[in-house]
Amino acid sequence: MDVMTALAGRQSIKSYLPTPVEPEKIEKVLEAGRLAPSACNSQCRKFIVVTDPEVKKLIREKAGTQAMIEEAPVVLVLCATPDPDEPDMMPCGELKHPIDTALCGAYMMLEAYEQGLGTCWLGYFKQDAVKEVLQIPADVNVVTMIPMGYHDGTQERKTRKPLSEIVSYNRYE
Repeated sequence: MDVMTALAGRQSIKSYLPTPVEPEKIEKVLEAGRLAPSACNSQCRKFIVVTDPEVKKLIREKAGTQAMIEEAPVVLVLCATPDPDEPDMMPCGELKHPIDTALCGAYMMLEAYEQGLGTCWLGYFKQDAVKEVLQIPADVNVVTMIPMGYHDGTQERKTRKPLSEIVSYNRYE
């Protein structure tokens, strides 16, 4: 599959089959995240693979109400692990570690699609509760959680804006 096919075919999946995800597929998805770029090659990230039904239930109860957290066979928790000896702010004024971690998530979601798996980017959760459940240190930030598994085929495709609405050349229009 080429990249454009994956980009056009991937969608946010919110309903999963209970079918377990093969360890080799999880490994390929994790490897895709490892290969994602990072500012100054800092690679300040940590991935937590949650497959235990009790842990997923605790995350859902304490951190969010989304059924897919419990329903998906796997939940990937992507964390930014800033180095205290290195500035987190880039010259452009943006924080680098959350952006770097988001790039990992994008790479992982595309590889999951390549592996025949569905994913969904989650930002609606209580970070402190996730950190408590997963024993994540205070100085580490949970950027996203990504449920992953085989989708049940019920998800409707959402549309994207045309390029003419989101692209301008040589200046902002």
